[in-house]
Amino acid sequence: MDSNTIIMIVIAVAALAVALFALNRSRSAASGTPKARPAEAPAMPAPPAPKMAAPASPRAPQIEEGIPPEVVAVIAAAVCAMGGGRYTLKAVRRAGRSAWARAGALDVTEPF
Repeated sequence: MDSNTIIMIVIAVAALAVALFALNRSRSAASGTPKARPAEAPAMPAPPAPKMAAPASPRAPQIEEGIPPEVVAVIAAAVCAMGGGRYTLKAVRRAGRSAWARAGALDVTEPF
């Protein structure tokens, strides 16, 4: 048998399984007697909403001289995406790395 025949057989078996599952569910739903609902408890009043402080207006982040605005935008988007919108960017500055740290970073990121 070639691969097309095997794929068609697998699809047919899957379709048959889905059809049998749907038929079994519809039969059990139709033949079943309606279940009695339990007595409903009296409705509880909703708790009062917590008082929240007004959100502070967002401030522009402090950016070190020489960092392009596109880089700041990408960093801010990454912080927002990773934090689910809970965090904001406060400052962007270059990391003070030693020669060994720069060499290590270059060695690790060179393949990219």
